[in-house]
Amino acid sequence: MRKARFIIFLLLSLSLILPPGNVFGGETAPEEASLSLSDCLNFSLDHNLDIKIAKIESRLKGQDVLIAESIFDAAIDGKISYTQDERSSSNTIAGTRILTNDYELGLTKMLPTGTEIEVGLSDQRHWTNSAFVEINPAHTAELSFTVTQPVLKNFFGYVDQKIVKLSQVEAEQAGLTALNRIEQSVADVEKAYWQLVFAYQDVVLRKELLSRSKELYDIFGGHLKTGFAETTEIYETEANMRIRKADLAIARNNLVTASNNLKLLLNAPGDFIIVPREGLAIIEKKAVLTRELNEAFISNRDYQIKKKEVKAKKINLKMKTNSLWPEIDLVGTFAVNGVDRKIGKAGGKLTTDKHPYYYAGVEFNVPIDNSLARGEYAKAVLEKQKAILELVQEEKGILTAIDEKTRDVNLHFENATRWTKIKKIQALKFAEEEKKLKRGRSSSKIVIDYQNDLTNAAISEYSAILRFYFALIDLENEKDMLLTRTGVISQ
Repeated sequence: MRKARFIIFLLLSLSLILPPGNVFGGETAPEEASLSLSDCLNFSLDHNLDIKIAKIESRLKGQDVLIAESIFDAAIDGKISYTQDERSSSNTIAGTRILTNDYELGLTKMLPTGTEIEVGLSDQRHWTNSAFVEINPAHTAELSFTVTQPVLKNFFGYVDQKIVKLSQVEAEQAGLTALNRIEQSVADVEKAYWQLVFAYQDVVLRKELLSRSKELYDIFGGHLKTGFAETTEIYETEANMRIRKADLAIARNNLVTASNNLKLLLNAPGDFIIVPREGLAIIEKKAVLTRELNEAFISNRDYQIKKKEVKAKKINLKMKTNSLWPEIDLVGTFAVNGVDRKIGKAGGKLTTDKHPYYYAGVEFNVPIDNSLARGEYAKAVLEKQKAILELVQEEKGILTAIDEKTRDVNLHFENATRWTKIKKIQALKFAEEEKKLKRGRSSSKIVIDYQNDLTNAAISEYSAILRFYFALIDLENEKDMLLTRTGVISQ
């Protein structure tokens, strides 16, 4: 896929040296680059600015999961300090000069169960000029283990786990929102492409009509010489020919505008005209309401976002319910130490001497009013109720929108089919009148009128097919199946 996109990018970048096409003609005609719809869609994925922004926004929200999970990260802390105390004292037994060196190293880790584990290793070197100290200098080494387990508030890490889960749900929502933005950009590119196709086919039609008007002018010029045509008919055919030239100039300008609009969405550099490879043609594709609704409720991302919103509010409510409980922690500590003149021997006594330290306790914190927790709980209840109502509202909105888009598709399909038949009839009518003209049995006014009828029918057919294509895009976009249908993203 990336190789294909690189080729497309190279094609667009080198567009200025491409050989000129025949859309405009002439020596000053702009350069042309022929691209398919698939080329444009794939190119837009890497270069469309809205898509780039959407991808970054999704990645930004994904980092919140990592931030939430950081509460379970292990951390190493330590301290190295030196203290010299020569302050005067009323008691000189401890000495008048004390030197203390502290070396501490600790490891803390929060487990998913909410259990906080602390391991500490320390050594303190203590020296004094007191004559009453037995070991001087003295190294006191200590190894300690402390475990803290919450049993009510944040029961076995309940809140911590929910915080991580909530961040994951929010990241999923952000991902869906990013896909919505990408899909809308893809829809804009596809519509711009088909608008370009319409403008291109309009130019082709206007060129053909100009050519036919010149032939008509030549025919009546010949008839004037033989006396089978009036001077007014020459004026009429000449005016018609000049009108066709003006129409062609407008169509070419519209083509440049449509090309520029598409290039803007593609974020494609270069002064060139995109020439589409596809053409507007009626396709047999009717929409069935029950099928479209089933696909919408499976694929619609706004609906999925609302469901995740309900899920997130339920998680938040559970967290706030747990926060109503008082904090009660079970705390246990075990430590051993060793004392000696030398640091190595002091550390060795950690496992040889039996001087343990044990601590077991229950530590609690009970808010009297608990206004914060009660307020947050009440707010969480209301937010959950609101999210459920918004989900129901989204369901009704999908029903209404899909029904409207389905009717639009079928209406424009029928209109496009009608105009295709009308154009064929007008083409047959014009062809028959041209045969009569060659036999001298028609007038310039009738032929020009029939030519106008054919022109209007052809433009109306293109417009009807274009609206049908737009209706299909809108329906697929409403269902959030456009990315899958176009093959841009596999979901």
